[in-house]
Amino acid sequence: MTGVLLLAGVAGCGSPTDDSPADRTPETAASQGMTTAKNPETPPRMILRGKDEPTASLLGLLPGTLVVTDKNCVAVKSETDGKIVALNWGHGWTARIEDDKAVVYDAHGKIFAREGDKVSLGGGASDRFADHPCAEGTMFAVNNAPTDK
Repeated sequence: MTGVLLLAGVAGCGSPTDDSPADRTPETAASQGMTTAKNPETPPRMILRGKDEPTASLLGLLPGTLVVTDKNCVAVKSETDGKIVALNWGHGWTARIEDDKAVVYDAHGKIFAREGDKVSLGGGASDRFADHPCAEGTMFAVNNAPTDK
């Protein structure tokens, strides 16, 4: 499964699909030096915007692989430079452990991506949540997913 989240109005705008596990090409977090909390009682942490906080509708693109850091935070390993990038998600997004992998759900409860999936996220650099425990190094504010298909 390849998760794609791009700014509405950009050519080629896509949304995630529920491909079968056989259709996905995961790179495991373990092979990238990442560790995850495999306890279903402790979901991976996410940096979330508040319900009434707008997204900036930034035009950047972050391609990479969805990982969970050693601090149990959902992040992306950048395809460009290999750095781990903290993510700032929209209100209502969630993550939990399923079948020993982190799974990220959008605000409508639909699976966006699983740990190890390649993703392309629309958004841009941010320091808005610099005090959050997951905000180490570079942070990327993810644009909200388009709601209409």
